[in-house]
Amino acid sequence: MTTYEIPSHTPQLSELLRYVPHADMAVLGTTAPEPAVLAHTDGRARSLEVEQLRTGKGPSVEVATSQRAVLADLNQIRTYWPDFARRARELRLHSLLIVPLEPVFPAGALSLYAHRSHAFDDHDEDVVRRSLPDLVRR
Repeated sequence: MTTYEIPSHTPQLSELLRYVPHADMAVLGTTAPEPAVLAHTDGRARSLEVEQLRTGKGPSVEVATSQRAVLADLNQIRTYWPDFARRARELRLHSLLIVPLEPVFPAGALSLYAHRSHAFDDHDEDVVRRSLPDLVRR
């Protein structure tokens, strides 16, 4: 697995965190043409993404494949992705919002993580989706 990064995305990710108030960190990843971390705001988010891409399991990989967003707390997903949930809890992350990057980048996902439970809602997902075209330009 390649874990190259596109540094130009990092400022936009940091800016996005300002518009999603409870998000503590963000990471952009892709499953194709080969698994890769494209940008991140925090090394912990990057490590979560790398592990999912390495194993091919976890919410980010699922979102990139299914093109359906995941908005949840860890206790809601721990039976679906137990290894991911365990690692996220070790990092004291309790909420996640993961949105597919389609149609701009079909095999990718943008993951937001928060230290508190119930950090994200549908409004946050809308904000993220509206930001995607500016965030991910080919």
